[in-house]
Amino acid sequence: MGGAQQQQQWSSALASRDIIGRPKGMLMEPYAITAVQAFSLLTQLSQEGNTKLGDVAQSLVELGSDRQP
Repeated sequence: MGGAQQQQQWSSALASRDIIGRPKGMLMEPYAITAVQAFSLLTQLSQEGNTKLGDVAQSLVELGSDRQP
């Protein structure tokens, strides 16, 4: 039972990493900041808005997608 739960947590962590990775990249390039700085900005937005980090990341991706031609 413990192994199945650990596997599920591992899968969840990998999915979260993918969700957060794209908006980090979206912030890094135009603002010339590091990955650590981009992650810090995302966590700050999450805390200030009392919103889950994944939700902040997804919102940023959606906003960025709206601006693409």
